[in-house]
Amino acid sequence: MKKLGLVVFGVLLFNNVHAQGLVFPGGRGLQHVHTAWTLDKGAVTLHTYMTSYYKTVLSRNASEGTQSITFWDVQGALALHFATGKHLEFGINQKVYQDTHRGGNGYDVPSDLILRTKLGNYGKMQSRFRLGLLIEGRIPLGKSYNIPFEPYSAGRFEMGITGLLSYATDLLIPENGFNMHLNFGFWHYNDVGQLLTGKPNDRVPVLSPSRQFVWGVGFVLPASQFDFGLEFYGRFFAVRPPVTAYSREDYIYMTPSVMLRLSNKISFSAGIDIRLTRDYETTQYNIDGSTLPLIHPDLPTYPGWRVRVASKIYLNKSEPREIEKPLFTGTPDSDIDAETTANHLTLQEQLVKERRKTEIAEEELQKIREDRKKMEEMLARLRQILRYGKPLEKKVTKKDGVKEEKEKVTKKNN
Repeated sequence: MKKLGLVVFGVLLFNNVHAQGLVFPGGRGLQHVHTAWTLDKGAVTLHTYMTSYYKTVLSRNASEGTQSITFWDVQGALALHFATGKHLEFGINQKVYQDTHRGGNGYDVPSDLILRTKLGNYGKMQSRFRLGLLIEGRIPLGKSYNIPFEPYSAGRFEMGITGLLSYATDLLIPENGFNMHLNFGFWHYNDVGQLLTGKPNDRVPVLSPSRQFVWGVGFVLPASQFDFGLEFYGRFFAVRPPVTAYSREDYIYMTPSVMLRLSNKISFSAGIDIRLTRDYETTQYNIDGSTLPLIHPDLPTYPGWRVRVASKIYLNKSEPREIEKPLFTGTPDSDIDAETTANHLTLQEQLVKERRKTEIAEEELQKIREDRKKMEEMLARLRQILRYGKPLEKKVTKKDGVKEEKEKVTKKNN
């Protein structure tokens, strides 16, 4: 069953893939939303992503009459995430394939490269909240940009910064309890001077750098082998690109999803993006002699829906919960095996929680040491005040001390 699932997933992956909004979180992220948690130190994860959108419309031609045409938007990517410390994680995301229906060779292999640095896991030891910061850069390796159905891109290096906030009811193993996440960030396009139509007659350059705000909120409810998620995400422009851009409108999407854990190292997730904002268009296809190809008048600016599938593989460690849960439970005839498995899981859970408690105790001990050092410094300062009447602002030499004692003796004799 597992082998069949892997084969089917592999076939789908190389047939159609796609992305939008908060792109391919990776690490301990959701479908779109990033978490403020980082991977355990030394952990390495491999991710694959796919999304697909199709729409059939009618095309009327004087010679061929009316016929139906299917348009698509497909994209695929691979990502590698690794943590070098408790608060530091790096990510490399390569868009392997991108194709928006254009006919001929209207696809990129490979497409853009995304580099990430996450500073996360910040917060008090006994707090259920964690804070983080994500810094991203997008390197344009593909030959196509300003693509219909996709978020705006201008073929230049882009960068952004996003604040992260995570909450979990389970303090020791966050993924084991209900958890929620909030992202809010800023994206800079560095597109001044670009001509977006790709045509020789383009007379509408980008005069001011395009900028936008990105946001997302996600909720996850874990249960046995499955995690159920619900995300809302979107973007709104602070400075819109020119009217020759395909995607210059704001949007909001909702994504219900489910994640299946085949083991403590491999998991698959699937979701569907549903656009909540109305379909409207502000793009101008003919302006000042500049022409932008109109794909079809019945196609939306952004897809009304899209299917999304992803996988995550821990290459050298297990996921944070580190609990091997069986995909199928035993039958009534195998009560002994089921009881043995349950006891095994309970023992593993206890081991994981004990390890977390040990880590917290070590952090508390370090904090006590730091507090003790501060107290010693404070006591030293108090001793100086009691001895000299005020804190010493400069180091007193032995010579100055002898001189001061002589002056005290003289005053006393007088």
